[in-house]
Amino acid sequence: MFWDEKYETLPKRDLERLQLKRLKKTLVHVQNVEFYRQKFGEAGIGPGDIKTLDDIRKLPFTRKQDLRNGYPFGFFAVPIDRVIRIHTTSGTTGKPTVVGYTKKDIRTWANLIARNMTMVGLSDRDIFQNMVNYGMFTGGLGFHYGAELVGMTVVPSATGNTRRQVEMIQDFGVTVIHCTPSYALHLAEVAEEMGAHLDSLKTGLFGAEPWSESMRRELESRLGLTAYDSYGLSELFGPGVAFECGERDGLHIWHDCYLVEVVDPATGEVLGEGERGELVVTPLAKEAMPLVRYRTGDITMLKGDSCPCGRGQKIARIMGRSDDMLVIRGINVFPSQIEH
Repeated sequence: MFWDEKYETLPKRDLERLQLKRLKKTLVHVQNVEFYRQKFGEAGIGPGDIKTLDDIRKLPFTRKQDLRNGYPFGFFAVPIDRVIRIHTTSGTTGKPTVVGYTKKDIRTWANLIARNMTMVGLSDRDIFQNMVNYGMFTGGLGFHYGAELVGMTVVPSATGNTRRQVEMIQDFGVTVIHCTPSYALHLAEVAEEMGAHLDSLKTGLFGAEPWSESMRRELESRLGLTAYDSYGLSELFGPGVAFECGERDGLHIWHDCYLVEVVDPATGEVLGEGERGELVVTPLAKEAMPLVRYRTGDITMLKGDSCPCGRGQKIARIMGRSDDMLVIRGINVFPSQIEH
């Protein structure tokens, strides 16, 4: 169950060589962005000063507010005539964060989604109902292109009209659905009210919001499927950055395309394996909008290198946000823990 077995299972030494090569290329490319020329100048560092992967710690972070300040096209590293699509992020106040894609970016993104879907056993024999927004947000089109690349029959049902969604699952023999976990729960409620049996369903791909293991069990019980967690950010293409394999014990990040760190949210100090902190990502394969050390705000930790599926290091499921953490009597508490 591999889409691109060579890159999904690269030995650690080969992977690190590839990462360093792509990192150096990215650091040259970001010099087309005024923000990075200024930041690198202030830090007194240039692309040629990065000799090892650990040297990335010398580089400044990029924050979401930086991207907002660059609205609309301040972080594009290619001329606008090479940008074939624009998306914006969700969940922001004021002006959104704008992200752009070249033709190569769209191909890269679709291939990453195809890796995720193949990893959980999906194939051209599946019928895929995509129940997410197809507008300016990235969830809809990202999975749509990946599913078509795999060869699935795609039902682009988008959001809303839940009774009709249930009917389509039944009428078209849908085997796979993609939506937010909260909408999946609503779908189950409506199907139960209708007395509808969704016997064709076998797989659910859920993301875009935190959800607990108890919610996974409820969705699997009520919808009769196996549920997988999906993670992504528009700034890093969109969905497809990380995904669960069949083990469902952490999410695989595609390390050939993303250089991953976990840092202390307060100090920025890089943390080790098994230490909980903020996920920081440097994409290694983006043309239109490359980023350096992007602070996601998402709390997770790096897990061990090995996985029975044969792929590389995973991150733990997202535990919360660095900006919604509560400290109660010295204990860090996240909303996802309260839900659990």
